[in-house]
Amino acid sequence: MSGSSMLTANLPQQLPLESRSVTIVIPALNEEGNLERLFHLIEKAFLRLGFTLPVVLIDDGSTDESPRILAQLQQKHDFLTVITHPQRLGVTGVWKTAISNTKNDWILWGQADLESNPELDIPLLLEACTNEVHGVAGWRQNRGDGKKLASKVANTTCRLLFGLKIHDMNWIKLVPRELVAALPMDVVTHRYLLAVLSGLGYNITEVPTPWFPRYSGYTKFGKKRLLTSSFDFIRAFSWFISKRFSRTSSDSTSPEKENLAYPPNFPSQN
Repeated sequence: MSGSSMLTANLPQQLPLESRSVTIVIPALNEEGNLERLFHLIEKAFLRLGFTLPVVLIDDGSTDESPRILAQLQQKHDFLTVITHPQRLGVTGVWKTAISNTKNDWILWGQADLESNPELDIPLLLEACTNEVHGVAGWRQNRGDGKKLASKVANTTCRLLFGLKIHDMNWIKLVPRELVAALPMDVVTHRYLLAVLSGLGYNITEVPTPWFPRYSGYTKFGKKRLLTSSFDFIRAFSWFISKRFSRTSSDSTSPEKENLAYPPNFPSQN
């Protein structure tokens, strides 16, 4: 169902590797055993790139030693900003905080559990963002977290109904901040962000990235996730269909809007 764009957003005019206008956003909840290694690997990614990017870690109501460790890491790393939620708001809540507290053109969404290795994945996502690409997803290779079947069902459904062309929509990703800010995140949610963007006509691509077993701690998503994901899908798809219907009706009565039907190619190569 890819097709006409229903968003109006100021899209970046340069590739992220050219502009370096990228903020790395990392959600974290009770990840005390991962944080020091996480930032060691992020530093190694910056050495690979030859430049440093700002990192915003959003602590989503941790009750372990994460706040103390993050305070120490913030003193050590000039590039790190820590934002703390007094209580858990969930991943969608973290996205809303990220949008409100970042100004760069691009958001690179990471993970604190070290199933993603930032030393490898940050350069991979940035390099995969080429001309005419509006977002990049990491595609987990050799995944072994026991969630492959549920993930396959969700991704296959979104490929059929949204025209999504990727295999792994709900992991690490690189997206334009303004494009995400134009969406109602409470309705779309983090789970279906890339699917909805694809359905609205934006070009979402992917790059294979290695998967690793969680370094420390335990997953925060149990079987209840399947039920909430189903409800989230119904809301996101209903909103998407209503927007498509609204846009189709508007375009049929306003021929002069035809030139706005598709998202522009970007970033520019000038």
